[in-house]
Amino acid sequence: MVDLSDTKHWLRNLPNKLTISRIAAIPLLMCLYPWAATLDFLHIVCAFLFAFAALTDLLDGYLARKYGNVTPLGALLDPIADKMLIAASLVLLASSQVIPAFVAGLLICRDIGVNGIRLLANEQNLTIAVNDLGKWKTTILSVAIFCLFFKDRQILELPFLAVGMVSLWVGLALSLYSAWTYGHSFLQKSKVSFYS
Repeated sequence: MVDLSDTKHWLRNLPNKLTISRIAAIPLLMCLYPWAATLDFLHIVCAFLFAFAALTDLLDGYLARKYGNVTPLGALLDPIADKMLIAASLVLLASSQVIPAFVAGLLICRDIGVNGIRLLANEQNLTIAVNDLGKWKTTILSVAIFCLFFKDRQILELPFLAVGMVSLWVGLALSLYSAWTYGHSFLQKSKVSFYS
């Protein structure tokens, strides 16, 4: 007979495990993708490995809220895991010349800059809310990376490369605009805290 209390305990601790699995997917991608030039099927393996890792972001947040287990560790690791996964994937795609290196550089620098703004805000006891643009940016970039991992391979004649490139440029535009909104919000609030 299944012990429901054990099942609930397991589910309650599952969000942090999913977040850690997202981080664990990164070295796997880093090891497998360089071999895709030789073993063509690895493009598809990497695409679906990335998709699985990206989807754990939705699932861990949902489970944490559902079971009332939003922990400080989870709150810290979740955004870090997202940024690590996307940054590593962008580096892989840029290194194989699927995307321009400057696009990967801009996206990674944007995330570092926004994290710096958040740290400065935290030091001044200012709250800068996460806006929907940042969430849309992450979703669109995840779609772009998934499609671009296929490179020019086709399944059911779907234009993965075209969809990936369009999504990448849309994601870049959203990234830069959302970074500007974070910076603008910080400057507005810091002026209030400095001069009020």
